[in-house]
Amino acid sequence: MEFSSPDEFLVHVLRSFHPYLGTFVLVGGFAVRLYELHARAAAPTVRLLRTFDADLAAPGGPIPIAGHSLATLAEAAGFQFDFRGDGRPPAMKLVPKGMKTSAPDQYTVEFLIPMTGAPASRRGNVVVASDIQAGVTAQRLRYLDLLLDSPWSVPLAGLPGIPEDAQRIMVRVPHPGFFIVQKVLISVEPGRREKRPKDMAYIYQVVSLFRNDLAQLAQDVCAGMAGPARKKWLRRFGDLSASLFKSPTAAGVTETRDTLQAEMAGTGLDAPTADMICRGVSLFLKEFQREGRVSRRRRASV
Repeated sequence: MEFSSPDEFLVHVLRSFHPYLGTFVLVGGFAVRLYELHARAAAPTVRLLRTFDADLAAPGGPIPIAGHSLATLAEAAGFQFDFRGDGRPPAMKLVPKGMKTSAPDQYTVEFLIPMTGAPASRRGNVVVASDIQAGVTAQRLRYLDLLLDSPWSVPLAGLPGIPEDAQRIMVRVPHPGFFIVQKVLISVEPGRREKRPKDMAYIYQVVSLFRNDLAQLAQDVCAGMAGPARKKWLRRFGDLSASLFKSPTAAGVTETRDTLQAEMAGTGLDAPTADMICRGVSLFLKEFQREGRVSRRRRASV
């Protein structure tokens, strides 16, 4: 099974698991791709990163069977299971049949659920995945529940060259503000070192796409994280983001610039400078800080 482009692969995945799109939220790089199609998005100012991983997030398991099981739909769609690690249950990805599991830039599908409770068992074993249906596991990821809050819906009709029967498919993607917050929060989690530069670049791209809507996004984030448990996350986001994007030489800015330069090499397009990246992300952070001050004054007056 071969695909001519990441868009073609994405459409195949969404058509294959269409009965479950009311349960799953598409997260990761493909969500950024679909943000382009949203009515509130501005014209992109930089080439979006290519991605080959379709990450589908759910609130948790078990997930009720919708007509056919996820395993049955995966088999019918031409995917094979690739179990990884020695965890119990093991982490799992879906890869197109006939493709080497170690191939670079390989198309994969992964199911994700929020990490709740202790990250390790009483015996000290790290619990990386949980069963969501018979024979199907989902990786547990910290802060993932933020990506499930107030998701937006995007029609696939805006993707060029997709089949007619897929044009009416609506896909749920994370609220862009919560997407940014989650990417910052997981940036210091164990095992994120290799993925962090791309995550930083995604943050800049989302800020760029919604540059005309940053105040509302910040307001939504602050309102959605007003509860006692999430206030700690909100403060942590403020501290981490201020450090990652505090100057043109800060780690988040440098990683974004290097990632985008590598992606755009040979295209004839100019990658954004460190100053542009720092100024762009800082616009959202300033709106976030302003909304935080407004919220505190509002609470104090009650």
